[in-house]
Amino acid sequence: AMLERILGPLPAWARRDHPMLRYELRGGGKTNRRWLLLLGAGILACLLLALGYVIATELLSRPLSPNLTESVNRVLYVPVLLLQILLGITTLSISIGAIGEIIRRQQWDTLRVTEDGAGLTLRTRWAAVFYRVRPLLVIIVGLRLLLVLGILWDLTAFQGQYLDLLISGIVPQMSIPVPIGQPPLDLGVVVGIMLLAFMLTAAVLLPLTSVGFDAAAGLLLSTLFKQRTYNALVQFGLLLLRLFVTGALLYAGFHFLADPTALPDGLAFVLMFFFGALGDWGLYFLHLSSFGEIWALIPYSIFLGLALMLFALVQAFLADRLLLWAIHRAQSRG
Repeated sequence: AMLERILGPLPAWARRDHPMLRYELRGGGKTNRRWLLLLGAGILACLLLALGYVIATELLSRPLSPNLTESVNRVLYVPVLLLQILLGITTLSISIGAIGEIIRRQQWDTLRVTEDGAGLTLRTRWAAVFYRVRPLLVIIVGLRLLLVLGILWDLTAFQGQYLDLLISGIVPQMSIPVPIGQPPLDLGVVVGIMLLAFMLTAAVLLPLTSVGFDAAAGLLLSTLFKQRTYNALVQFGLLLLRLFVTGALLYAGFHFLADPTALPDGLAFVLMFFFGALGDWGLYFLHLSSFGEIWALIPYSIFLGLALMLFALVQAFLADRLLLWAIHRAQSRG
């Protein structure tokens, strides 16, 4: 399964020392190219951070919040979001032309007649996507882990009672019997911690599962559209669709947060779920104060973290199925 590949030992075809994967990644280790990429990444990072600061200060018209975690979240939100959009576009563009490229090199027929040649080729192509977008993934996941640390820091506020205050009136208070002399243990707080942990885990996993899903979907589409013209049209159409869906979800989500009376509770929960799952991959929820406001606005929204965790697991499962489907099509139809 995809999550086993991410969290456990890699299969042979997903390791850099595998001949086919090494062939796919050829040229990526050249020193000059690496330094150029590092220079470009540094310039891009500076520009994105400057953009994030300008937006967070509303075009430099107001200072940042004295609250450190809020300021960090406001500055990083737009840069990380733009990097995520770039990651999705890059992943799809790398994978969707896989078979067409092999056909143009006149290698496809040879691979198809080799035992599991087509299957192994698509698997290594899928793994190669992760290696090629690894710099973006490392930055995105690293910054998300920084925001997770911010949440853990916020939990220490109010003498460690901040989460209790956020879930007050949202999660029923249920005390667990404890030995005499020890303070009572509130089961509601335990449940709140577990649900928050689901959200933090989902927010770290979603970039990884999204890349796996997009790469598998791109490989499947490469078995359907092998000609360069059709491939380019499909790729352009998917790019527009992705930008539209992401933009629409972000617009609708922030519009609702500005006017919480605009939607009934059920639709509001659904909107916030898709806002987190497909809009920004749970990035907005990585600010405890903002996430706590959503808990207070929408009934049962404290379960959004669990819902996003389940979404990440389903996305990983679908990535496996799509990859197997692409392999089956490649082997049976060429």
